[in-house]
Amino acid sequence: MKRIYISIFIFLSTLVYGGMVDIKANYFHANNILKVAYFEGNARIKEGVNRFNANKIVVYFNKKKKATKYEAIGHVTFDLVEHGVHYVGKAEKITYSPNSSKYYFYGGVVLRDLTNNRKIEANSISLDLKTGLADIKGGNKKPVHFIFEIEDRK
Repeated sequence: MKRIYISIFIFLSTLVYGGMVDIKANYFHANNILKVAYFEGNARIKEGVNRFNANKIVVYFNKKKKATKYEAIGHVTFDLVEHGVHYVGKAEKITYSPNSSKYYFYGGVVLRDLTNNRKIEANSISLDLKTGLADIKGGNKKPVHFIFEIEDRK
């Protein structure tokens, strides 16, 4: 039993390689061969001020045991600040690649930009934080919906 705790501690300590990451869930299991960790049931991930809540969180690692991708799956809610912009919202799935600074939001996405008072509803959103580019897609029955303020023309 002691070996299991030590093994889990060593595995989870790799999550803090680039900064402190705090993950909580009802259930945890890992596959060291595939270099994947699974957190299921009321899963929550926190890194600095950024927070994600989901049914399941999956963390993928490279050979150096550095996290290369995070997935939050199932009834995802989020609260994050990137480059001085505060976002909150929900989606069915979110994928984040820390190496490329890209976020992918899928399924019933509602993204609120609290800093600039904007709201986007879409089927999927891709945000590249390095380049500032966004790709937003709606569907046939539910198009992309933007809500934003314009400056007063006085």
